[in-house]
Amino acid sequence: MRSDSTRFRIDPTPRRADGEYIAHARISTSRSDGIEHDVHLSGDLAGFDTREDAIAYATNWAQQWLGTRFG
Repeated sequence: MRSDSTRFRIDPTPRRADGEYIAHARISTSRSDGIEHDVHLSGDLAGFDTREDAIAYATNWAQQWLGTRFG
């Protein structure tokens, strides 16, 4: 699942480990040559019982991260 903006893409797809969904975010952008480039990889953020909660948390975290750095 990806959340697209005009400049950055957020991929909040959680991973499954030990019976829970681990939230993390991959923030990327396309370079001028069209190749996707990672801007930031969050690492593990938090564990959740549901996939939807992990996605929501990671998406919110990434949007805040982008807002802080790129306004």
